[in-house]
Amino acid sequence: MPQELPGLYWDEEKQRYFPLASSRRPQAVGPSTLHPPTKPQSLAAPQATGESHNLKRHRTRSLLRAREDARFSFRTAHKNKLMHQISCFQVAQTSHVASSSILSLTRCAITAFQAVSYNNNVHSFAGDTGGWFYSSVIGRDEPVTGYHTSHGWRPEFSLSSEISSICISGSRCIATSFGPESKILHFPLDLDSEDIRVARVNNRSVRDIWTADFQGSRLVLGTNDQAVVIDDAADRATVRFMKTGSDVFAVAQDDNIIYTGSRAGIVQRFDNRIASTKGDRILSDPRTTQHNSVTNLKIFYDWQLLTSNIDGSLAMFDLRFPGNRTPVISFTGNINTYTTKTPIAVDPHEQFLFAAGQDRRIRLWSLHTGGAPLVSPASVFQKPFEDPIRALQVVEEQEGVLGLWATSGAALYKYNLGQRMEEESEAMQC
Repeated sequence: MPQELPGLYWDEEKQRYFPLASSRRPQAVGPSTLHPPTKPQSLAAPQATGESHNLKRHRTRSLLRAREDARFSFRTAHKNKLMHQISCFQVAQTSHVASSSILSLTRCAITAFQAVSYNNNVHSFAGDTGGWFYSSVIGRDEPVTGYHTSHGWRPEFSLSSEISSICISGSRCIATSFGPESKILHFPLDLDSEDIRVARVNNRSVRDIWTADFQGSRLVLGTNDQAVVIDDAADRATVRFMKTGSDVFAVAQDDNIIYTGSRAGIVQRFDNRIASTKGDRILSDPRTTQHNSVTNLKIFYDWQLLTSNIDGSLAMFDLRFPGNRTPVISFTGNINTYTTKTPIAVDPHEQFLFAAGQDRRIRLWSLHTGGAPLVSPASVFQKPFEDPIRALQVVEEQEGVLGLWATSGAALYKYNLGQRMEEESEAMQC
C-alpha cells in the first residue's frame, strides 16, 4: 500500500507519484458510471449560447439602425417642410410680371394657351374666341417674354368657332373648337415630318367640345352629355362614347382610367379596357353636388384627384377610397358663382396650386397644406385683371425657375415666380 505524501498522489496504473497540481486525482467509480458523457451533450449548450448571443446582437443592431433611420427621416421631413415654407413665402411675394399682346386677326380674347420645350425651342400656342389658332417658336436660350410680342406670333388656322382647349403630348399639339360643328386641329411640332390637318368626330351626336385631355396617343374630349375617347388621335382608328347624362366640363386620364366632371356636379370613372360605356359615380354626394358643376379635374401623386366646382370650391380627394366623400385637403378663399371657364394650374413639381377666380384675380395655395390662399401685400396676385382670366399654365424654364403664364382679354402675361421688381432692377444694373 503506497504511503500518502503531501502534495502528491499515487497513480496505480503507472506505479508512481504525480503532483496534485498537474492533474485531478482520479475518483473511484463503479461499473455503472464508466460511460463518459457524449460529445453532443457537452457541445449543445455552448452552441445554443452562441446563437442566442448572435441573435441578440442582430436585434440590437437592427434597433439602433431603425432609430437612426427614424432620426434621419424626421430630419429630412423637417428640412423638406422648412424648404417648402420658404418657397411658399418667395412665390407669394412675386411682384414681377411682364405683358405682351398677340396680333389677333379678329382682335378677340385669348381663350386657350400652352407652351412646351421641344428640340431646344420653346413652342407656344394660343387660340381666341374668333376661332384662330396661333403659334410661336423661340430658341430656348432666348428671353421668352421679350419675344412674345405681336410680331412673334403666326396665325396658323381658323376653326371658325371659339378655341375651347389646347393640349400637347409628345411632338403633337391638339386644339379643339366649341360649337355645333366642333373641330379638332392636329398641329405637329415638327412641321417637316407631318402636315397640319383638321378633323371632326363622325357622329352627329357630338358637338360643343368643352375641354380635352391628350396623353400619349389617346385624346379624351368633354362634349355634350358624354365623353369621347379617341385611342389613337393620329388615325382615329377607335372612337368610343362614354355616356354621362350631362355636359362634360372636365376630363382627366390615368393610364386606362378616365375621369369626367359634369355640369350636373358629378364625377364619374370609366375603365377604357372594358366594353361598358357606363361609368362609376365617385366622390360625390347627391344632396350637395346638384347644380354645383365640376369645372376642373387634375390627378396628382398617382392617387389624388383635385376638383374645382362652379361655386369656387377646390378640394383634393383620395382615389384609393372613391366612396369617401370627405376631401383630404380643402383650398378655401376662391371666388366663383356661375363661370364655367375658371382655369387652374399646378407647377411641374406639384408644390403649388393657382386658380383664377370670377373676380378676375389669381390666387395661390400650397398643395401640401391647403387652407387659405398664400398672400403678400407686395404681390401682384393682389391686383385684379380688367378682363376674365381664361388660361393658366406653369412652366419650368430652367432648373428650379418657374414661370406662370396667364391670358386675360387679348393680352398674355408672364409671372416670374418668386422674383420681385427690385431683384430684377439689381440684376439689370449689374
